[in-house]
Amino acid sequence: MLDFNKYFNEEYQYTLKRASYTQIEKRRDCDKLELKISDSVDAAVRENCLEVIFERRVFFKPEALYSIRVCFALTLTFRDTDIARDGKSMDWSTELARSVNPYLGNVVSRASSLIAALTSSYGQQPLITPPNVIKMEKM
Repeated sequence: MLDFNKYFNEEYQYTLKRASYTQIEKRRDCDKLELKISDSVDAAVRENCLEVIFERRVFFKPEALYSIRVCFALTLTFRDTDIARDGKSMDWSTELARSVNPYLGNVVSRASSLIAALTSSYGQQPLITPPNVIKMEKM
């Protein structure tokens, strides 16, 4: 497991980039709906930092009821320039998604909370999604 403390400073920035809720009319010819939850993590080294975009999508197959997208951006600063240079060769998207770390864990929990709030405003019980990466897809 990767030691993120070796690469990054403890302080980091995150921000909500996008949150969307789209209500979709249920098709009359559809008896069975399948709830889908999909995450994507995209990371790129820029100068002395790592820019990360995390997005969670909640939708139904076939398309019905609603579709939700929540997207957060993180900026992690490398401890020094040598580590930043070495970090360019790493697949940070995969490392962040498969390793326990406070950075992605923070925004995934927030995405889960925001999705619960959005779905409860629909008039039903809130949908509580797991506070960890579910199914990683490259953006």
